Amino acid sequence: MSLARSHARKMKPALHVQLNSAPANSASPSPAPLLNSRPLMDYLERNPRDPARENQFSAASGADRNARSMRGIPETPNGSRGPDPLMNYTLRPEDMMTVKKLGEGSAGTVSKVKHVPTGFVMARKHVRCDPNPDFQRLLERELKTLDRCHSPWIVTFYGAYMDGDELAICMEYCEGGSMESVYKRVAEKGSSISENVLGKISEAVLNGLVYLHKMHHVIHRDLKPSNIVVTMEGNIKLCDFGVSGDLVNSLAETFVGTSYYMAPERIQGGKYPVQSDVWSLGLTMVEIAQMKNPFPSNLAPFELLHYIVNQPVPSLPEDEPWSAAFRDFLSQCMIKDFMKRPTPEQIMEHPFIVESSIRTPEDVNMRAWIRDVWDHADSATEPSIPQAI
Repeated sequence: MSLARSHARKMKPALHVQLNSAPANSASPSPAPLLNSRPLMDYLERNPRDPARENQFSAASGADRNARSMRGIPETPNGSRGPDPLMNYTLRPEDMMTVKKLGEGSAGTVSKVKHVPTGFVMARKHVRCDPNPDFQRLLERELKTLDRCHSPWIVTFYGAYMDGDELAICMEYCEGGSMESVYKRVAEKGSSISENVLGKISEAVLNGLVYLHKMHHVIHRDLKPSNIVVTMEGNIKLCDFGVSGDLVNSLAETFVGTSYYMAPERIQGGKYPVQSDVWSLGLTMVEIAQMKNPFPSNLAPFELLHYIVNQPVPSLPEDEPWSAAFRDFLSQCMIKDFMKRPTPEQIMEHPFIVESSIRTPEDVNMRAWIRDVWDHADSATEPSIPQAI
């Protein structure tokens, strides 16, 4: 049985997030957004509630205040949960302290921030907002879906608020970084990433894709190494998925660099089927395994698009000791005809993923692996970088 199917049957109620509507015990109301157009502001001010979320805490004893403050923090793969320190707070810009900038692109910036009243650390993404009402309705749809996502393979959404003319989206901070930063770190050390670890990464990504598609009818649309993150416990998670095709198309002019991972059918102007995420996964895993972009670096943007459509797909060098199962998994992911390419749920049945799913944490210790990558001292053992990380 695939992990994705098992997880779908055991889904907990979705996460409750307070979105700019001050609770009774809040010290002061949230500042009014500065946009001139109402749809997104109306949503942020409504503080939507899903009754199913509240049912999680209805059985809590009146004397057990901590139990009532627990909300739907996504389960880790081993099922543990932690208290949510933001339950009784409205997120406001004046309560946020920037710790450091994590990344910057044409669509906005991502920073590590601390919620000063609680000391809780998050990742905050600033997105520039078009005042067009249609665009804001699409953003509202994005936030609603983020709010409903509840999976160990998807980063937690904590809330959103307006900060000037930008939307600030607060998400789980995954201190292990993105797969792009991880493989660059491994390359700097002159090491490599083992096939067993690559299997666990592929398995987690597919579980996330299956969850998004089956539970929320969402296609990721922007899968790449920088949108796969890892915690210091070794949990692999997806972030920055595009909920709305219209929104993705609206933002296409501002996003730079994602054409490397675009499937041929999308380049040729077709619709975005769920199989397009599988193409992006295959390309992403080739890049992580090789620790470099698999395409020639001297191609101009239009030359790159022509190359992706017309040239043979990237593959692992024949003289490197990768298994036949891993090579076949990648080739199945990157079948150019999307009608013949498997869906995320179908590729979960590939022997490479099935074999990975039966390996226990003792067989593949992802926690020890990511701590070795970043030289993070463990209380139990002092990490060292093995020959193949």
